[in-house]
Amino acid sequence: MKLKNVCVTVAALVLAVSMTACGSSSSTAASTSEAASAAAQSEAASTSAVVEENSASSQAASEVSSEAASEVSSEAASSEAAAESAEYTVYNTTGSTVSELYLYEAGSEDKGGNLAGEAGLADGENVVITRDVEADKQGDMTYVLEFTTEDGSTQSFETLHYETTPISLKSVDATAGATPIAFAAPEQ
Repeated sequence: MKLKNVCVTVAALVLAVSMTACGSSSSTAASTSEAASAAAQSEAASTSAVVEENSASSQAASEVSSEAASEVSSEAASSEAAAESAEYTVYNTTGSTVSELYLYEAGSEDKGGNLAGEAGLADGENVVITRDVEADKQGDMTYVLEFTTEDGSTQSFETLHYETTPISLKSVDATAGATPIAFAAPEQ
């Protein structure tokens, strides 16, 4: 009977620690530890030696669970603080120079600076555009990518999300499809 009680306690301890290590919330781990403690104490009531073992195991499980939950919470907080940047590598595959290039937040009237530069972005060249937004706002962020070629044709893609991706700008003639861009680097 003692062996069975010890096995139940150890199994509950392993479950509590593994749930915490796998990212369950600390309240789930604490509940599991409390359940393990309650189960162990009710089964161990018949023998004081078993009660002492279960109490020590339960206390150890609580300490291990608390430490693991604290580490998981710290890791989650640091990953939120270290937000990833969005990076767009924009390739000019229009066949002409892109004289104006803007990437701005959808709904904004301010386009920001011309990302093509003073000389423009020659056909075959590329530019890397990076954006940084707080981690909790990244999923809601939508950009407009707008470009004008040297012949005065202006095109835009209005639902660009916060991501890292290559973008090939297409000429007006090549945009017979749905969008003036392709989410791919040009073939070499």
